[in-house]
Amino acid sequence: ISGNAELLAEDSLPAAQEEMVNTILHSAIRLQDYVAQLRAMTGSEAALSREKERVSLPALAEGWREVGQSLCGAKPAAFRCPDVPKLELAVYRGDLDRAVSNLLDNAVRYTPVGGQITLTAFREGDRLTIAVEDSGPGFSPEALARGEQAFFTSDASRPQEGHMGMGLYFAGQAAKRHGGSLRLANTEQGARAELVLPIN
Repeated sequence: ISGNAELLAEDSLPAAQEEMVNTILHSAIRLQDYVAQLRAMTGSEAALSREKERVSLPALAEGWREVGQSLCGAKPAAFRCPDVPKLELAVYRGDLDRAVSNLLDNAVRYTPVGGQITLTAFREGDRLTIAVEDSGPGFSPEALARGEQAFFTSDASRPQEGHMGMGLYFAGQAAKRHGGSLRLANTEQGARAELVLPIN
């Protein structure tokens, strides 16, 4: 898939098709990440420990904006990401980036064309909340209770095509690795997923 998409990307394509090819390439990378995480959870790689990185929250948010804009552009849907607090964080950057990307991917997947995705980050005391909201159908009661379980897909209120049931699981695991948690809720507009992390 990646090879064929890379060949297509070398051609002169109309803007809409170029964006589709870029989405294919990004999706292939995400799938490779899924496989890598499954290997890490089930094999000897699970015992390996990586070091935290000190990084500014605005620098992290800039990467998340690029992911959100790319995903929403392919939908299409509107994307908002207001300025974030100027904080220095010690994080497992790959895990956190992947967790936020998973939340954005889920939000875009379940938001209708023309809908809106919002990514916000704010501080409350010694906690940082990174929230993704969508304007889709919201979580069912079952998904609110079991959404963090690996391979959970039996949610009738949200489409399942192409859904592997791993996005929220990985996000929850990443939050726990940082000493935090994943919270799921419904709003008047749709669904809301929050990564709540300690600031250290």
